[in-house]
Amino acid sequence: MVYSYIVLVLFVALIAFLIWGRVERHWISLVVLAISIAIGVVSPIEVISYIDWDIFGLILGMSFMTLYLERSGLMDVISRYLLKISRRRFTAIFLLSLVAGLVSTILENVSVVFLMAPIVFRISAALGLSPVAPMILMALSANIAGSATMVGDPPAIITAGAFGLKFTDFFVYSGKPSMFFFTIASMIVATIVTSLIAERYSANANISISSEDSKVFHRIDRVFLFESIAFLAIKIVLLSIRNIINIPLSLAATISVGGLTATRIVHRDIETVKDVAKAGFEWKLLVFLSGVFVLSGAFEKYGLTKEFGGAIIGISHGDLFIVTTILIWLSVALSAFIDNVPYIATMIPVVKEIGSSLSLDPIPLAWALLIGTTLGGNFTYIGASANVTAVRILEKNGYDISFIDFIKYSLVYNTISVVLGWILYELFYVFYP
Repeated sequence: MVYSYIVLVLFVALIAFLIWGRVERHWISLVVLAISIAIGVVSPIEVISYIDWDIFGLILGMSFMTLYLERSGLMDVISRYLLKISRRRFTAIFLLSLVAGLVSTILENVSVVFLMAPIVFRISAALGLSPVAPMILMALSANIAGSATMVGDPPAIITAGAFGLKFTDFFVYSGKPSMFFFTIASMIVATIVTSLIAERYSANANISISSEDSKVFHRIDRVFLFESIAFLAIKIVLLSIRNIINIPLSLAATISVGGLTATRIVHRDIETVKDVAKAGFEWKLLVFLSGVFVLSGAFEKYGLTKEFGGAIIGISHGDLFIVTTILIWLSVALSAFIDNVPYIATMIPVVKEIGSSLSLDPIPLAWALLIGTTLGGNFTYIGASANVTAVRILEKNGYDISFIDFIKYSLVYNTISVVLGWILYELFYVFYP
């Protein structure tokens, strides 16, 4: 019983320091991990067993792949097309958000924000519009679309690993639309409405694009671009059929990144390989996740997940609609202030417990958890790393964004996306099972 309280205190401390934001999250996680071992909450052997090494492999693979795609010129190609077709305020704001969302289905959200930021500033300058609204909406879209696939966001990756899901499960599961449908549909509708609102802040009707614009982009290495897209496709195929051919997540990542690295060496592009190897090793994220996985394991070890799951079942009296509604809206409320990685890792065992107690397939319950966590994390900028990154980029460029300034945009966007995602989910998985 004492250890149960200690685990709760450590979890609350982790969340509190993450919200405070003055200490880097990997150091917070490392201290929590050290305390857990030192006072006997978990043993070193348990630490090794709690960490999902397969997920670590996939995250590292996506980190390397993201850098390869950056250097291949993929975003330059996208930028060119955006500059060509973005002739109206609404079109520009909408397309910036849409493209960010679609790209974030295959790339990590923070990377997408960094990649899209220069494009946002450039198009906003040509438009005569403050970049604040386009930047925030772009980050919101990148964040909610991250769980549309199993490789776009750590919560989705963690969920996929916990339930042994394949890539296609995020599109269709048991013959029903899945996360891709819920998140992308919600993103598009929310983006349309908020883009129309944001458009009113500009006095100019059209964008004036200079003929010199295309010169700012470096010359695309078409071979490198083709190879990057090809190996990304190979990775997606392997993840889609991994349950059939029985391969781990990390092997799919190793094959795609290893193959692309080999082609770069063949082309004597050693500089790119060195840069990717140096910048792509996400040790800080892995350290952070280690502490999160151990806390999650401790929650299950000391029966906290069973108690939490039992409380949800008790409140709902086992009614599936109430259970899933609680999962979605509880996740919305908490993920607005809590980093979504520790939250999702802690709640997955709860979902498994609820599924076991009610004799239900836990995976649809996991979709409810992901919907609430992903969409809810957008209400405040501290709920998701992509939003924090966008705010910091704006501040570095002289645009001070307060907590309230962010909510002015996120409130409308997230209210629409959460309500729509909730309705779509309930229709397909509860009312028409």
